[in-house]
Amino acid sequence: MQQFDIILKNDKIKSYRHIALIILLLNLAIFIYLLFYDRYRYEAASAILLIGIYVFMRLYFIKKYKQGNYLDQVLLFVLAGCWLGLQNYLMVTALVILGILYHLTLQKIQFVFTPEKITRFSFPSKEYDWNLFNNVIVKDNVLTLDFKNDKLIQAEIENQKSVNEQQFNSFARSQLKVQ
Repeated sequence: MQQFDIILKNDKIKSYRHIALIILLLNLAIFIYLLFYDRYRYEAASAILLIGIYVFMRLYFIKKYKQGNYLDQVLLFVLAGCWLGLQNYLMVTALVILGILYHLTLQKIQFVFTPEKITRFSFPSKEYDWNLFNNVIVKDNVLTLDFKNDKLIQAEIENQKSVNEQQFNSFARSQLKVQ
């Protein structure tokens, strides 16, 4: 059975990582501000220490394993834990929700094309029948899904060498003719 896996580029990931950094810096500023209040001094100092340990640990792993230079979704859960120590459950809830959403946005956008269907593996995953499409094509490293209801999905493919354009296009044409 012939199958094509295509992973699309997500150009917004850089923006999402900048937002995570801004959230980190805002929380760090709040914890530094709370150091000046006797009631919150130890919790705020603990939170700053925990954030510092996490950031230095990420920097160590980035350097050692040559991972991407970014903060992952664990950051928001660490911040939620810090707010839990301060018993601010609204901030805990907000940061946990943001952490889950951040995790979902960092996922790769993957399409799997089989003779039976087209499946999108990102949140939420979705399956499409071939009969929903007017055309499915890869040209110049861009995947185009043209739906019969005039909806269009068009995005650049992440790895240029992952898909042979001629093979994929002939496969897609044959599936569209069958339907």
